[in-house]
Amino acid sequence: MGIPGVQLDVTDLQVETQQRVKEGDSVTLTCKSSCSLPEQTTFIWYRNTQRITERTVNQLHLQSVSRSDTGDYRCAVTGQQHLISPPVYLNVEYSPQSVSVSVSRSGVIVEGDSVTLNCSSDSNPPALNFSWIKENETSAVGSGQSFSISSFNSSFSGRFYCEAQNKHGSQRSASVSLTVKGVQRDALLTVSGIVAGCGGLIFIIIIIIIIIIIIVRKKRRGGTEDGNQKQAADASDDTYTALDPASRTSDVYSTITSVQSRAPDDSYTALELQSRSSEYETLAVTSADPH
Repeated sequence: MGIPGVQLDVTDLQVETQQRVKEGDSVTLTCKSSCSLPEQTTFIWYRNTQRITERTVNQLHLQSVSRSDTGDYRCAVTGQQHLISPPVYLNVEYSPQSVSVSVSRSGVIVEGDSVTLNCSSDSNPPALNFSWIKENETSAVGSGQSFSISSFNSSFSGRFYCEAQNKHGSQRSASVSLTVKGVQRDALLTVSGIVAGCGGLIFIIIIIIIIIIIIVRKKRRGGTEDGNQKQAADASDDTYTALDPASRTSDVYSTITSVQSRAPDDSYTALELQSRSSEYETLAVTSADPH
């Protein structure tokens, strides 16, 4: 009340610094107070809620700052940590990084499809300028964070990439390949609908075919096993017959017996006739001799 009023002195700690810097710059943060502090006062520095350092001077120097240095900075005096300063936000800006392209339609792209390409990036401040480039083209084919092709055809096939830019620089993404198939979307949907409608019937037919194949294979295996058993039995009978003398034919046995029984008689008869003939000739000569 009245003139000249009352003088108010704010004696708590304050952090002073450049609040907006570029990545790679050097920054100095100063912890100040309007009251006098002892010469050997030690200052503690915090980033967000984490204590980062303790110094005997009231300044914090950051050499070549990066995006990881972004955050709220505070200072306090050792032994008086409850009298911490208000936060000051250090904003580290940088050019676009990690630029990438995503395609709205996944899978096969057929003629007539609508395709949208989206460009994303990590940048501070956010990128506002986007350019779309097709390989082997001399100029950009589109602009904006999204690039749409309402009716895709073979003339659009190729490799595309985007370029994101802010006030600190720009970066290009890796390229993505778009290839159209020579099938109309309407025809493809019609075929898909037919297949979906006949899916149950086709499944039943496939099951029946599999059952028939299994039955035929079992019958073939059974016939093959019966034939093998029959051949084995026939072979066994032939072998037994060949080895059993009693099973030989009567004609063969009779022939062998006849030959063996007749051989001695014939030999004896021949010898007897020969002897009689010699005796007869001797008698005849004796009778004819006059002396």
